[in-house]
Amino acid sequence: MKQLAFVLVNAAVTALTLYASSPARAGSFYIPERGARSLAMGGAHIAGSDDMNAQWLNPAALTRLSGDLSLYVDLGLIFTNQSFQRQNDAEVMRKDERYAGGFPEVENQGPPFPDPSLGVATRFGTEDFVFALGMYGPYAGTNKWAEDGPQRYSLVNLSALELFVQASVAWQISDELSVGIGLQWVITEVTQRLAISGYPGVFGWAEEPDLDNMAEVSVSDVFTPSANLGVLYTPVPGFDIGASLQLPVHAELDGDLAVRLPSHYYFSDTAVSGDKIGLGLDFPAIVRLGLRLYEEDLWSVELAGVVELWSVLDKIDVAPGEGGIVFTNVPGIGTYTVKPFSIDTRSKDVFSVRLGGSYRPDRGIATIRAGALYESSSLPDQTIDVLKIDNDKFGGMIGATFHLGTYDLDVAAAYIQQADRTVTDSVKYQVNPIYDQDPSSYGGTGPHIVGNGTYGGSYLMLAATFNASF
Repeated sequence: MKQLAFVLVNAAVTALTLYASSPARAGSFYIPERGARSLAMGGAHIAGSDDMNAQWLNPAALTRLSGDLSLYVDLGLIFTNQSFQRQNDAEVMRKDERYAGGFPEVENQGPPFPDPSLGVATRFGTEDFVFALGMYGPYAGTNKWAEDGPQRYSLVNLSALELFVQASVAWQISDELSVGIGLQWVITEVTQRLAISGYPGVFGWAEEPDLDNMAEVSVSDVFTPSANLGVLYTPVPGFDIGASLQLPVHAELDGDLAVRLPSHYYFSDTAVSGDKIGLGLDFPAIVRLGLRLYEEDLWSVELAGVVELWSVLDKIDVAPGEGGIVFTNVPGIGTYTVKPFSIDTRSKDVFSVRLGGSYRPDRGIATIRAGALYESSSLPDQTIDVLKIDNDKFGGMIGATFHLGTYDLDVAAAYIQQADRTVTDSVKYQVNPIYDQDPSSYGGTGPHIVGNGTYGGSYLMLAATFNASF
């Protein structure tokens, strides 16, 4: 069985290496929650955390690991269902025969996304300390849309990876109190593709297909430091209080910009020089608190609250790299240089409530788990688009742990439904760098608003975890 455990860990390392070497197709924000055991509890696993996923949820709970050596392999599979029904535009209906009857509903076409993680922990022969090393990424979904769809000015596809490499230490100060801290090496990679309007204001119209540029940004930050810390307190037997703080992550991503110029013949002499670009991207501080009632090895009920401070991402800063980015022979303008700019997101802090419970009949071979959660949206109506459909969310989860001596096998399934949202006051316009350079020739025919419409979505998540203690 030890040989089997090490084979599984080696296989997970190989999978995670491949996963980190090519950006995963993921959404812009986290999906609650990650890890099979936590997922089955609705994410209410802050005070009751008892596997190596505690590195993410509450590092103080690593003191609950048994044995001198623990191994952990987790795999989540995320199925994403998202839709967008863009609000009809009279000019598009008159001029584009594809949409003469109005915009059709479009759907995210991304495949299921596998999200692995792994960890190893040891006490090094001590009684009060646990040391752990792990690699994981927050669960996320795919984002791929039709290149010629009515949403193309917001997104065609997004590939994103946020990978945490974490070293943790937990100290059991007394029977009642444990503390823990994790030091994190965060790797971030983003590839985003969308249509940019090349309408110059002097001919054509704003959404003419052969005036579209297709732009792709591929950027990465291979090292951003961060940390988290946690505390676990048992004031009386059968009652735990758990709390943790994940520090924010600020990534400075640098990479390449590739532009496919419009097919319109007026752009046949247009050229682009310079292909380096940078993004500033912020991920939030996360505060977690859990209250747990339990009878040891029989039943457990936990109520948890989580606050994700996404308001730190009020904008995304974009700047050309060294040497700049210059367009030449642009119809109606001639030459222009791309200047630094910011993408307005107006992100809001997110609050979620989670409730989870477990029961192990007769303290036997299986523990049954179930949970539910509610989480608020991170985006106001004005700035939501298909880059991230993030509405209020409601979820239900079930799962089980099978206890096989020193080995545990967790399985979980979760369904999260986003409430439909209809937006009529969006400020999301087409990106049009020619208009941004000189809007005087456009009169009243500037870029169209492309964010109004109805957004919906859901997630189905399946997860399995293998735990071993020696």
